[in-house]
Amino acid sequence: MAFRIKRLRANTPEIITCARWRIDAFGGVLGNSYREEEARLNVFVSGGPGQVGFVAYVEDTPVGTCLLAPMEIEPCHPLTPWLAGLFVAEEFRQRGVASALIAAIGAEARKLGHEFIHLYANEKEVPFYARQGWMVKERFDWHDEPTVLMMKNLR
Repeated sequence: MAFRIKRLRANTPEIITCARWRIDAFGGVLGNSYREEEARLNVFVSGGPGQVGFVAYVEDTPVGTCLLAPMEIEPCHPLTPWLAGLFVAEEFRQRGVASALIAAIGAEARKLGHEFIHLYANEKEVPFYARQGWMVKERFDWHDEPTVLMMKNLR
């Protein structure tokens, strides 16, 4: 399966798709409506240096997204930058899309001069990220949910 990664741009149909994915996958944490998340994504991708969104496509169909964020929502460790909101549509999982999005985020963070990147994961996601070169930095409970802080060396 051939796919490509492009920057997420404001006020595009992809923003609407990504906002829906984000609310469906992370709505409990984000606490937004679809419209609010669409507005937040538009601001995010139009924002300052150090924050970017990527979209993966198969032909002209968006199939996944991920963000490089200078800070993360709760629980917020005072670290930067963050890989945030990795999502791949179910029918395109297990095909390398997530790995390509992670690589794009890492390349962007390196280009911005960062040595490390961070993410929050749940325990079942740890093996996937470990295969991508991520290390567990801390395990903790967040709202009674086991949560893992992971880090990747970009050097």
